[in-house]
Amino acid sequence: MKTYRIPKRYYRDHVECDCEAPEILEETKTHYIISAEETPELLELRSRALFYVSEGPYMNGCAGIVASAKATIKVIGDDMSQSQNPEHGLRDMVSGYREGLR
Repeated sequence: MKTYRIPKRYYRDHVECDCEAPEILEETKTHYIISAEETPELLELRSRALFYVSEGPYMNGCAGIVASAKATIKVIGDDMSQSQNPEHGLRDMVSGYREGLR
């Protein structure tokens, strides 16, 4: 099974906001290991991370979480091609968020 090693900080924030998240398979001091399977939970984790990155300059006091979200996107990718489904309404959001990653 393919897995992702992602920063704990963004993942914890994501869960604290009552958002669905992929199951944690393993844990290190600073990272969680999650499944790389494209699930609705991974889609939500990715879309919120993209939002944080795009809104980063406007999120006062959240630099650490924004940096962690950016690191998460570097691991899981910003390409939602496997998860793009018109019912999610996320296809148009991707192009705007990619600018925030640069």
